Amino acid sequence: MSENTKISIDNMNLHYGSFHALKGINMEIPEKEITAFIGPSGCGKSTLASILMGRNKGYSGNIHIGNKELSNVKEESIMKNITLVTHNPNLFKGTVEENLRMGKKDATKEQMEEALRKVNLLEFMNEQDGLNTQLLEQGSNLSGGQKQRLNLARAILHDTPVYIFDEATSNIDAESENEIMAVINKLAETKTVILISHRLQNVVKSDCIYAMKDGKVAEAGTHNELINNNGEYASLYNRQKQLEQYGKGGAVNE
Repeated sequence: MSENTKISIDNMNLHYGSFHALKGINMEIPEKEITAFIGPSGCGKSTLASILMGRNKGYSGNIHIGNKELSNVKEESIMKNITLVTHNPNLFKGTVEENLRMGKKDATKEQMEEALRKVNLLEFMNEQDGLNTQLLEQGSNLSGGQKQRLNLARAILHDTPVYIFDEATSNIDAESENEIMAVINKLAETKTVILISHRLQNVVKSDCIYAMKDGKVAEAGTHNELINNNGEYASLYNRQKQLEQYGKGGAVNE
């Protein structure tokens, strides 16, 4: 795959039988920026991420990563260039080190500890048994936030040019969510980042936000541009903001 990791999607469509899942998708995803996909459940966000990971080649239209058409790129090359981080960390029974080495087989102790430090997990692990800390199946002896931060440390060790975060901060505590978003924002200084999040506060700093609806791109722009457009994004954002204010017991009509 080319060193250029700009992603261009041109008139991309996807059908499942008679169901038109993605319709005429056009996107530009620049290098070393955060591009966000948002929209209601079923709008096509995760389907699009799956296509970019090479898991569904049944699309029409064109997807270029650098100067290469995605459908012509081998799965092995995609795995070396794109890391997908989901809301469901796949941790296995064994040591923290063994789990981290799934991201980088030849990682040094220093590299693994630095990755843990970046996700604010090193101190906690050192209070246990460091890299030799034993995990139960699916990391069940860790909290949800700790599992996701360990998953993120492994992703950092994988060190690919492109990262896709698909609801990576869902169902975790607020502190871990803030820490993970800080890492994602930092990653975008050197990596191409695609951020999929139902919580729109997390995409506010994105360089470009694609608001999707019914398998289409409804609108695109920065947070401020989309708020001023008073369209799909503004409606979702304002509704969510009101719900969060209700949850905090605050007033919604100021």
